[in-house]
Amino acid sequence: MATTTFENAGATGAPNRPARDPISERIRDAFVYVAENATASEAIDAVSRSRVPTGQAAVVFIIDGQGKYRGFARLSALLRAEGSAKVTSLLDGAGLAVAHDTEQETAARILQKKDVPLLPVVNAKQEMIGVLTFDDAMDILDLETSDDIYFKAGVGDVFNSDDHIRSEKLTQGPIWYTVRVRILFLLVTLAGGLIVGGLIDTFEDVLGAVLALAIFIPLVMDMGGNVGTQSSTIFARGFALGHITMADFWRKNFAREALVGLTMAVGVALVAGTVAYFWQGVPNDIPQLGVVVGVALFTSVFLAACLGFLLPYAMVKLGVDHAPGADPFITTIKDFTGLLVYFSMAAWLIGVEI
Repeated sequence: MATTTFENAGATGAPNRPARDPISERIRDAFVYVAENATASEAIDAVSRSRVPTGQAAVVFIIDGQGKYRGFARLSALLRAEGSAKVTSLLDGAGLAVAHDTEQETAARILQKKDVPLLPVVNAKQEMIGVLTFDDAMDILDLETSDDIYFKAGVGDVFNSDDHIRSEKLTQGPIWYTVRVRILFLLVTLAGGLIVGGLIDTFEDVLGAVLALAIFIPLVMDMGGNVGTQSSTIFARGFALGHITMADFWRKNFAREALVGLTMAVGVALVAGTVAYFWQGVPNDIPQLGVVVGVALFTSVFLAACLGFLLPYAMVKLGVDHAPGADPFITTIKDFTGLLVYFSMAAWLIGVEI
Protein backbone atom coordinates (compact mmCIF):
# COMPACT_ATOMS: atom_id res chain seq x y z
CA MET A 1 0.00 0.00 0.00
CA ALA A 2 1.48 3.33 -0.98
CA THR A 3 -0.19 5.34 1.75
CA THR A 4 -0.40 4.94 5.47
CA THR A 5 -0.78 6.96 8.60
CA PHE A 6 1.03 6.76 11.88
CA GLU A 7 -1.12 7.85 14.77
CA ASN A 8 -0.99 7.24 18.49
CA ALA A 9 -1.47 9.25 21.63
CA GLY A 10 -0.55 12.93 21.64
CA ALA A 11 2.59 14.44 23.10
CA THR A 12 4.92 12.34 25.16
CA GLY A 13 6.74 13.77 28.10
CA ALA A 14 5.69 16.30 30.71
CA PRO A 15 4.65 19.72 29.40
CA ASN A 16 6.93 21.67 31.72
CA ARG A 17 10.25 19.98 31.14
CA PRO A 18 13.18 22.45 30.90
CA ALA A 19 14.27 23.33 27.39
CA ARG A 20 17.69 21.75 27.89
CA ASP A 21 16.08 18.25 27.87
CA PRO A 22 16.23 16.26 24.60
CA ILE A 23 13.49 16.85 22.08
CA SER A 24 12.40 13.21 22.50
CA GLU A 25 10.69 14.35 25.70
CA ARG A 26 8.40 16.72 23.79
CA ILE A 27 7.68 15.12 20.42
CA ARG A 28 4.20 14.11 19.31
CA ASP A 29 3.91 10.74 17.62
CA ALA A 30 0.73 11.54 15.68
CA PHE A 31 1.44 12.54 12.08
CA VAL A 32 0.63 11.52 8.50
CA TYR A 33 3.19 10.01 6.15
CA VAL A 34 3.21 8.33 2.74
CA ALA A 35 5.70 6.35 0.74
CA GLU A 36 7.77 8.21 -1.84
CA ASN A 37 5.95 6.53 -4.74
CA ALA A 38 2.54 7.79 -3.60
CA THR A 39 0.46 10.22 -5.64
CA ALA A 40 -1.12 13.47 -4.53
CA SER A 41 -4.60 11.92 -4.41
CA GLU A 42 -3.32 9.06 -2.26
CA ALA A 43 -1.69 11.53 0.11
CA ILE A 44 -4.93 13.51 0.42
CA ASP A 45 -6.80 10.28 1.05
CA ALA A 46 -4.31 9.45 3.83
CA VAL A 47 -5.03 12.80 5.46
CA SER A 48 -8.80 12.34 5.21
CA ARG A 49 -8.59 8.87 6.77
CA SER A 50 -6.31 9.92 9.60
CA ARG A 51 -7.48 10.97 13.04
CA VAL A 52 -4.51 13.17 13.89
CA PRO A 53 -5.21 16.72 15.12
CA THR A 54 -5.78 19.25 12.36
CA GLY A 55 -2.56 21.13 13.02
CA GLN A 56 -0.55 17.93 12.70
CA ALA A 57 -2.06 17.10 9.30
CA ALA A 58 -0.98 20.34 7.64
CA VAL A 59 1.86 18.48 5.94
CA VAL A 60 2.27 14.91 4.74
CA PHE A 61 5.67 13.43 5.39
CA ILE A 62 7.42 11.32 2.76
CA ILE A 63 9.60 8.29 3.49
CA ASP A 64 11.64 6.04 1.23
CA GLY A 65 11.58 2.26 0.91
CA GLN A 66 13.79 1.86 4.00
CA GLY A 67 11.52 4.03 6.10
CA LYS A 68 13.93 6.97 6.10
CA TYR A 69 12.69 10.55 6.08
CA ARG A 70 12.83 12.21 2.66
CA GLY A 71 10.89 15.43 3.19
CA PHE A 72 7.25 16.51 3.21
CA ALA A 73 4.49 17.84 0.99
CA ARG A 74 2.28 20.65 2.21
CA LEU A 75 -1.44 19.89 2.25
CA SER A 76 -2.13 23.12 0.34
CA ALA A 77 0.22 21.99 -2.45
CA LEU A 78 -1.37 18.54 -2.56
CA LEU A 79 -4.86 20.03 -2.95
CA ARG A 80 -3.75 22.20 -5.88
CA ALA A 81 -1.79 19.45 -7.65
CA GLU A 82 -3.06 16.94 -10.19
CA GLY A 83 -4.28 13.79 -8.47
CA SER A 84 -1.81 11.65 -10.39
CA ALA A 85 1.18 13.84 -9.54
CA LYS A 86 3.88 12.11 -7.52
CA VAL A 87 4.35 13.48 -4.02
CA THR A 88 8.08 13.67 -4.71
CA SER A 89 7.34 16.39 -7.28
CA LEU A 90 5.94 18.43 -4.40
CA LEU A 91 8.80 17.56 -2.05
CA ASP A 92 9.77 20.23 0.45
CA GLY A 93 11.86 20.26 3.61
CA ALA A 94 14.52 17.81 2.45
CA GLY A 95 17.10 17.66 5.21
CA LEU A 96 14.83 19.59 7.58
CA ALA A 97 14.81 17.14 10.48
CA VAL A 98 16.40 16.96 13.91
CA ALA A 99 17.83 14.01 15.80
CA HIS A 100 15.88 12.61 18.73
CA ASP A 101 18.61 13.67 21.17
CA THR A 102 18.68 17.32 20.01
CA GLU A 103 18.08 19.78 22.85
CA GLN A 104 14.54 21.10 23.00
CA GLU A 105 15.55 24.75 22.74
CA THR A 106 17.74 24.09 19.70
CA ALA A 107 14.92 22.25 17.93
CA ALA A 108 12.43 24.98 18.86
CA ARG A 109 14.71 27.64 17.38
CA ILE A 110 14.98 25.69 14.12
CA LEU A 111 11.20 25.46 13.84
CA GLN A 112 10.85 29.13 14.76
CA LYS A 113 13.08 30.14 11.85
CA LYS A 114 11.44 27.86 9.28
CA ASP A 115 8.10 28.47 7.60
CA VAL A 116 6.69 25.06 8.57
CA PRO A 117 4.04 24.02 11.13
CA LEU A 118 5.86 20.81 12.13
CA LEU A 119 9.48 19.77 12.59
CA PRO A 120 10.21 16.09 11.92
CA VAL A 121 12.28 14.17 14.49
CA VAL A 122 14.34 11.15 13.39
CA ASN A 123 16.30 8.42 15.14
CA ALA A 124 19.87 7.36 14.50
CA LYS A 125 18.76 5.47 11.38
CA GLN A 126 17.06 8.60 9.99
CA GLU A 127 13.68 6.96 10.51
CA MET A 128 10.95 9.41 11.46
CA ILE A 129 9.72 8.89 15.03
CA GLY A 130 7.66 12.02 15.70
CA VAL A 131 7.15 15.71 15.17
CA LEU A 132 7.58 18.93 17.13
CA THR A 133 4.61 21.24 16.68
CA PHE A 134 4.88 25.00 16.41
CA ASP A 135 2.79 25.46 19.56
CA ASP A 136 5.06 23.16 21.55
CA ALA A 137 8.13 24.98 20.21
CA MET A 138 6.74 28.31 21.40
CA ASP A 139 6.01 26.77 24.83
CA ILE A 140 9.62 25.60 25.04
CA LEU A 141 10.98 29.02 24.15
CA ASP A 142 8.56 30.73 26.53
CA LEU A 143 9.67 28.42 29.34
CA GLU A 144 13.34 29.05 28.62
CA THR A 145 12.82 32.81 28.50
CA SER A 146 10.89 32.70 31.79
CA ASP A 147 13.76 30.82 33.41
CA ASP A 148 16.20 33.51 32.23
CA ILE A 149 13.96 36.25 33.59
CA TYR A 150 13.85 34.57 37.01
CA PHE A 151 17.62 34.17 37.02
CA LYS A 152 18.06 37.74 35.81
CA ALA A 153 16.06 38.96 38.80
CA GLY A 154 18.37 37.05 41.12
CA VAL A 155 15.70 34.55 42.14
CA GLY A 156 16.93 31.52 40.20
CA ASP A 157 17.55 28.37 42.19
CA VAL A 158 21.35 28.25 42.05
CA PHE A 159 21.36 25.14 44.22
CA ASN A 160 19.39 23.14 41.63
CA SER A 161 19.47 25.00 38.33
CA ASP A 162 17.80 22.10 36.48
CA ASP A 163 14.45 22.81 38.17
CA HIS A 164 12.06 25.40 36.86
CA ILE A 165 11.42 28.02 39.54
CA ARG A 166 7.74 28.72 39.81
CA SER A 167 6.46 32.05 41.01
CA GLU A 168 4.05 30.28 43.38
CA LYS A 169 6.97 28.84 45.33
CA LEU A 170 8.75 32.18 45.54
CA THR A 171 5.68 34.13 46.62
CA GLN A 172 3.83 31.52 48.67
CA GLY A 173 6.44 28.93 49.61
CA PRO A 174 8.65 28.74 52.71
CA ILE A 175 10.36 32.00 53.66
CA TRP A 176 13.73 30.29 53.95
CA TYR A 177 13.53 29.07 50.36
CA THR A 178 13.01 32.57 49.01
CA VAL A 179 15.77 33.97 51.21
CA ARG A 180 18.16 31.21 50.21
CA VAL A 181 17.82 31.69 46.46
CA ARG A 182 18.12 35.49 46.63
CA ILE A 183 20.61 36.29 49.35
CA LEU A 184 23.72 34.84 47.71
CA PHE A 185 23.83 37.53 45.05
CA LEU A 186 22.96 40.23 47.56
CA LEU A 187 26.06 39.18 49.52
CA VAL A 188 28.14 39.66 46.37
CA THR A 189 26.71 43.15 46.01
CA LEU A 190 27.36 43.83 49.71
CA ALA A 191 30.99 42.84 49.33
CA GLY A 192 31.29 45.06 46.28
CA GLY A 193 29.82 48.00 48.17
CA LEU A 194 32.34 47.57 50.97
CA ILE A 195 35.20 47.51 48.47
CA VAL A 196 33.95 50.72 46.84
CA GLY A 197 33.53 52.26 50.29
CA GLY A 198 37.15 51.49 51.03
CA LEU A 199 38.14 53.25 47.80
CA ILE A 200 36.23 56.39 48.81
CA ASP A 201 37.92 56.28 52.20
CA THR A 202 41.32 56.19 50.47
CA PHE A 203 40.50 59.47 48.72
CA GLU A 204 39.06 61.11 51.82
CA ASP A 205 41.54 64.01 51.63
CA VAL A 206 40.61 64.73 48.02
CA LEU A 207 36.93 64.68 48.88
CA GLY A 208 37.49 66.90 51.90
CA ALA A 209 39.44 69.45 49.86
CA VAL A 210 36.82 69.69 47.13
CA LEU A 211 33.38 69.03 48.63
CA ALA A 212 31.73 69.55 45.25
CA LEU A 213 33.13 66.16 44.21
CA ALA A 214 30.61 64.44 46.50
CA ILE A 215 27.72 65.80 44.43
CA PHE A 216 28.68 63.71 41.42
CA ILE A 217 29.52 60.40 43.14
CA PRO A 218 25.95 59.04 42.79
CA LEU A 219 25.94 60.11 39.14
CA VAL A 220 29.15 58.23 38.35
CA MET A 221 27.92 55.11 40.15
CA ASP A 222 24.29 55.07 39.04
CA MET A 223 24.85 55.89 35.38
CA GLY A 224 27.31 53.04 34.94
CA GLY A 225 25.02 50.72 36.88
CA ASN A 226 22.09 51.46 34.62
CA VAL A 227 24.14 50.90 31.49
CA GLY A 228 25.58 47.65 32.85
CA THR A 229 22.11 46.36 33.69
CA GLN A 230 20.85 47.31 30.23
CA SER A 231 23.71 45.47 28.54
CA SER A 232 23.50 42.32 30.63
CA THR A 233 19.72 42.21 30.18
CA ILE A 234 20.10 42.57 26.40
CA PHE A 235 22.67 39.75 26.45
CA ALA A 236 20.43 37.48 28.54
CA ARG A 237 17.41 38.05 26.30
CA GLY A 238 19.42 37.86 23.08
CA PHE A 239 21.15 34.67 24.18
CA ALA A 240 17.85 33.10 25.28
CA LEU A 241 16.20 33.95 21.96
CA GLY A 242 19.16 32.83 19.86
CA HIS A 243 20.07 36.32 18.61
CA ILE A 244 23.44 36.11 20.34
CA THR A 245 25.62 33.10 19.57
CA MET A 246 29.02 32.04 20.86
CA ALA A 247 30.33 31.61 17.30
CA ASP A 248 29.67 35.22 16.27
CA PHE A 249 30.07 36.83 19.69
CA TRP A 250 33.33 38.78 19.20
CA ARG A 251 32.89 39.77 15.58
CA LYS A 252 29.20 40.58 15.66
CA ASN A 253 27.67 40.87 19.13
CA PHE A 254 30.45 42.30 21.28
CA ALA A 255 31.74 44.64 18.58
CA ARG A 256 28.26 46.10 18.18
CA GLU A 257 27.71 46.53 21.92
CA ALA A 258 31.14 48.16 22.31
CA LEU A 259 30.25 50.65 19.58
CA VAL A 260 26.90 51.35 21.26
CA GLY A 261 28.65 51.79 24.62
CA LEU A 262 31.24 54.12 23.11
CA THR A 263 28.55 56.30 21.53
CA MET A 264 26.53 56.50 24.73
CA ALA A 265 29.64 57.19 26.80
CA VAL A 266 30.66 60.14 24.63
CA GLY A 267 27.15 61.63 24.72
CA VAL A 268 26.69 61.23 28.47
CA ALA A 269 30.19 62.50 29.22
CA LEU A 270 29.71 65.66 27.14
CA VAL A 271 26.35 66.50 28.71
CA ALA A 272 27.37 65.72 32.30
CA GLY A 273 30.76 67.41 31.95
CA THR A 274 29.14 70.58 30.61
CA VAL A 275 26.59 70.62 33.43
CA ALA A 276 29.30 70.02 36.05
CA TYR A 277 31.42 72.83 34.59
CA PHE A 278 28.70 75.47 34.76
CA TRP A 279 26.92 74.20 37.88
CA GLN A 280 29.78 73.53 40.29
CA GLY A 281 33.01 74.14 38.40
CA VAL A 282 32.81 77.84 37.54
CA PRO A 283 31.02 78.99 40.73
CA ASN A 284 33.60 77.22 42.91
CA ASP A 285 36.56 78.29 40.77
CA ILE A 286 37.37 74.69 39.79
CA PRO A 287 36.56 74.54 36.06
CA GLN A 288 38.53 71.30 35.84
CA LEU A 289 35.61 69.61 37.55
CA GLY A 290 33.77 69.43 34.23
CA VAL A 291 36.62 67.42 32.71
CA VAL A 292 36.84 65.16 35.77
CA VAL A 293 33.13 64.34 35.71
CA GLY A 294 33.08 63.86 31.93
CA VAL A 295 36.06 61.49 31.81
CA ALA A 296 34.85 59.51 34.83
CA LEU A 297 31.40 59.05 33.30
CA PHE A 298 32.88 58.11 29.93
CA THR A 299 34.98 55.43 31.60
CA SER A 300 32.12 54.13 33.75
CA VAL A 301 29.54 53.97 30.95
CA PHE A 302 31.83 52.45 28.33
CA LEU A 303 33.26 49.90 30.76
CA ALA A 304 29.79 48.94 32.02
CA ALA A 305 28.50 48.38 28.48
CA CYS A 306 31.44 46.12 27.65
CA LEU A 307 31.25 44.22 30.93
CA GLY A 308 27.52 43.72 30.43
CA PHE A 309 28.38 41.45 27.50
CA LEU A 310 31.82 40.15 28.51
CA LEU A 311 31.01 38.78 31.96
CA PRO A 312 27.88 36.85 30.92
CA TYR A 313 29.80 35.51 27.92
CA ALA A 314 32.63 34.31 30.17
CA MET A 315 30.14 32.67 32.54
CA VAL A 316 28.43 30.86 29.67
CA LYS A 317 31.79 29.59 28.42
CA LEU A 318 32.61 28.37 31.94
CA GLY A 319 29.23 26.69 32.28
CA VAL A 320 28.00 29.05 35.00
CA ASP A 321 24.51 30.58 35.04
CA HIS A 322 25.20 34.08 33.77
CA ALA A 323 21.92 35.83 34.52
CA PRO A 324 22.02 35.91 38.34
CA GLY A 325 25.77 36.28 38.70
CA ALA A 326 26.76 38.87 36.13
CA ASP A 327 25.17 42.04 37.51
CA PRO A 328 26.78 42.01 41.00
CA PHE A 329 30.24 41.65 39.45
CA ILE A 330 29.51 44.26 36.79
CA THR A 331 28.34 46.72 39.46
CA THR A 332 31.40 46.20 41.65
CA ILE A 333 33.96 46.46 38.84
CA LYS A 334 32.24 49.41 37.24
CA ASP A 335 31.82 51.35 40.52
CA PHE A 336 35.39 50.72 41.59
CA THR A 337 36.89 51.67 38.22
CA GLY A 338 34.66 54.71 37.67
CA LEU A 339 35.34 56.19 41.11
CA LEU A 340 39.05 55.39 40.87
CA VAL A 341 39.26 57.39 37.64
CA TYR A 342 37.04 60.11 39.13
CA PHE A 343 39.11 60.70 42.26
CA SER A 344 42.48 60.14 40.59
CA MET A 345 41.73 62.73 37.92
CA ALA A 346 40.36 65.12 40.52
CA ALA A 347 43.54 64.83 42.58
CA TRP A 348 45.69 65.34 39.49
CA LEU A 349 43.81 68.19 37.78
CA ILE A 350 42.79 70.06 40.90
CA GLY A 351 46.17 69.55 42.54
CA VAL A 352 45.21 67.74 45.73
CA GLU A 353 47.73 65.31 47.16
CA ILE A 354 46.46 61.86 48.06
